[in-house]
Amino acid sequence: MKSPRFFIIAFLCLLFFGQAAKAQHLKTKITLQVNNATLPQVLQKIQQKYAIPFSYLNNDLPAKNRISAAIDAKPLADVLDMLLAKTDVGYLEKNGQVIIKKGLPKNLPKTATFNNLPPGAPSASPKPQNNTRVEPKPATPQKTTEKKPEPEATNTINQTGAPAPTAELPGSDSTNMVPSDSKPLKLTVKLPRAFDEDSLEIRPYHVGFIYPFSSNGARANEFVNQFSFHAIAGTAAGSQGVEFAGLGNVDKKYVQGAQFAGFFNAIGNRNKLTPLKDSVADRYSLQGGQFAGFLNIANGNSKGAQFAGFLNVTKNIVGAQGAGFLNVAKNVHGVQMAGFMNKAKYVKGTQLGFINIADSVDGVPIGVFTLVKHNGYRHVEFYAAEDFNVNFTFKLGVPKFYTLIALGAELDDQKRWGYGAGFGSEWTIYKRFHVNTDLISYYVIEDSYENFPDGLFEDYELNLLNKFRLLGTVQLGRNLALFAGPTLNVMVSQYQQPGESEVGSTLPENTFYNKTGMDGTNVKIGIGFNVGIRF
Repeated sequence: MKSPRFFIIAFLCLLFFGQAAKAQHLKTKITLQVNNATLPQVLQKIQQKYAIPFSYLNNDLPAKNRISAAIDAKPLADVLDMLLAKTDVGYLEKNGQVIIKKGLPKNLPKTATFNNLPPGAPSASPKPQNNTRVEPKPATPQKTTEKKPEPEATNTINQTGAPAPTAELPGSDSTNMVPSDSKPLKLTVKLPRAFDEDSLEIRPYHVGFIYPFSSNGARANEFVNQFSFHAIAGTAAGSQGVEFAGLGNVDKKYVQGAQFAGFFNAIGNRNKLTPLKDSVADRYSLQGGQFAGFLNIANGNSKGAQFAGFLNVTKNIVGAQGAGFLNVAKNVHGVQMAGFMNKAKYVKGTQLGFINIADSVDGVPIGVFTLVKHNGYRHVEFYAAEDFNVNFTFKLGVPKFYTLIALGAELDDQKRWGYGAGFGSEWTIYKRFHVNTDLISYYVIEDSYENFPDGLFEDYELNLLNKFRLLGTVQLGRNLALFAGPTLNVMVSQYQQPGESEVGSTLPENTFYNKTGMDGTNVKIGIGFNVGIRF
């Protein structure tokens, strides 16, 4: 039986040889022909032909320079030295990828790296070689160490004897020229997903237990993953696909897909990461997703949807926030839904919660208490009616939708009183004339208010006075208005006064409908009138 030491040594050998196999890209012999191509297009052709993954930021590479060259069995390192000679970027092979980035090293280019194109471009007298390859004979041979200005339009490499306008490739001499108006080779270039907008290293998967015990190890924060799964918690530079974690996910820059965690998800939107930088997080931190049992956090210019059992925190949300207790956002374009409170600076859409707080709202917040700082609706009303002689309401929300709490009392007869709640809307007809539509439901306490709090917490039968009010409002000043209008009153009651056989409250007087059903519920319907003052 083999000892554990044997298996450890075998594993280390496999790991060593696996890493050694990954480090062969720079030694790969490249044979390629390009004509009038940009540097990213050259790199793309190499990747497609030799399956060599590159990672780079497009903005770091000159986009206007054009290259025409024939490369014949040259190591990739020599090719990159020539291509990057007059740029401020270098290259490094790491974890099976060739990273092209500012500040990385590079070598002085070898002028023999690029050969002439096949016949078809103007050429000088050929000189046969042992390998039957035609080498250029310089028309005006000269060497110079002066740094020549970088051309704006094209970068071409070949031989020429014609006095046509030419441009040099970095590191080449005047024998490697072709006219800049040579007919270009048409290329259809589609960069892979990893290079569309990210310069961070892209990993197809990331699995593990908890940082740093994962497939990306201690460098987990340097990679963007397309799929991630961690038994407890995972961390990464970003995610382009799906993340799962038993406890939580932490992404330093951005998430493009979805997150799922038993407890929390957090996205940092950090502008700087070692060793690479990415421009995606300048636009957003969350493109779509985040689902956690307790907490979601997305910093930066976030988008998408958040759903948490307790709390969501983000900067800008386009879509929906849903939390069992609290949502906090700077700007909301969509819906905030919370079991207790929503808080935002600007809302274009809807807030749904027991308490809604915002600086300004362009939409409809729905809740028991809605506090809007700039365009909110906060009014106090005192008015008289035919049932409750004295009434008070407090309205809170926005003109399109406000909630209200109400108190009413009967000054004579039995001195009954009631408390209620409702909602309504205000419609602007003219500058100083508005129409309000309110729906209020009072619970009527048949005991006298002089005996308060008797009856407040007692178990009475069903005894509700429901009102629909249609009120015309004349605005006398900024904070003062008069209103009046008819009401439709519906009394639904199972109350039976002691010593009486009749079922139903006697509070409504002017009724045109009065009927008691088989279940002992009395319904009275009548028309009333309200008149009052609003502050």
